[in-house]
Amino acid sequence: MTAAFELFIKYGVKSVSMDDIADKLGISKKTIYAEIPSKEILIERVLTIHLRQDEEEVNQIILTSSNALDEILGISRHVLQFLMMINPVLIYDLKKYYPECWSLVENQHFTFIRDLIYNNVVRGINEKLYREDLDPMIIAKLYITLSNTMVNPEIFPVTQFDLLSILKQIQRYHLHGIVSDDGRKILSSITFDKS
Repeated sequence: MTAAFELFIKYGVKSVSMDDIADKLGISKKTIYAEIPSKEILIERVLTIHLRQDEEEVNQIILTSSNALDEILGISRHVLQFLMMINPVLIYDLKKYYPECWSLVENQHFTFIRDLIYNNVVRGINEKLYREDLDPMIIAKLYITLSNTMVNPEIFPVTQFDLLSILKQIQRYHLHGIVSDDGRKILSSITFDKS
């Protein structure tokens, strides 16, 4: 699964054939099909494994963060590292050619992110780093909407915008909108290019 994931993030899913995966693994295509009956099922399994690993890594960041701002910035760094590895065509391919697989990402991962942002906002309010007049669920849903917009090629064509820049702007926009005066003091000392 790791070999398939590496090929998918480098080239997208449409341009990677089962032959390419078999070559990378040093096995026959027939051997792959004995275990995995179709490319779509392979993509689904690869995504499921990756999403689970990603969620475990994010949960570890949450456990080790010192406060809500440290948490959200640590998660942003994690996401930025992943976005630097992937070819933007991967998201386009999933949405266009494998919509059921993209639905898995939307339903499973975006639910995880929504809950993560909700909990982060609650934590930030309790720590007095975020404004206390915020509704955590509304903020979480707004964040998910922005995240969905980020990967919409009609709004942000890949020829004009790169995912890293979009994510950094979303983070700035999000954080500057929710921080309290105490949070703003901490935030003003942070360079987003490093986050």
